Amino acid sequence: SMFSAERLRRLRNDLPMAAAIAAIGRDGPPSKLRDGRFVFQCPHCGEMMAYVNPRTNLAHCFACDQNLNTIDLLQLLGYDFVATVALLERWLTEYELRQPRRTPPG
Repeated sequence: SMFSAERLRRLRNDLPMAAAIAAIGRDGPPSKLRDGRFVFQCPHCGEMMAYVNPRTNLAHCFACDQNLNTIDLLQLLGYDFVATVALLERWLTEYELRQPRRTPPG
């Protein structure tokens, strides 16, 4: 496929869900920090119960029990797969450019 497993893994894992939702803007789900955890409105059930695990970047809705990654989210919002990958790639590049440079140890 034109989308390697590694490329898709990076889009799911390396662009934080909060950054993806911020990039979607007004078309994205409402979101907030609740008790220090990022939560957003689940596109499956509409409840404000989709919590993101910062270690995995995976959201789990505690109302309807669905799991979502960034690719799932955009597709549920109506983007087709090719558009989803293109958008996430652009947003990931922009996100990484904003991160402070890590200086190598030594």
